[in-house]
Amino acid sequence: MKIIQVTDVHLGRRREIRYGANLNERLDHCIDHINQRHSDASLCVFTGDLTDDGEADSYADLKAALSRLAVPYRLLPG
Repeated sequence: MKIIQVTDVHLGRRREIRYGANLNERLDHCIDHINQRHSDASLCVFTGDLTDDGEADSYADLKAALSRLAVPYRLLPG
């Protein structure tokens, strides 16, 4: 069984640079990588800080990004 863990994605507002990177864009690249290289995974678990600001828009962006994921996923916020 293959399980993927992604932690502390810290999503913020679209096109905003945080911690020296566009974290929404990074999550998109991460999802693309999982879909292309690990589509055989049984589960992907997203842990830790899912958003940086807790705003509804950030969670909406997270939901939209995760809808592209080709494997089942679960959220375990921390």
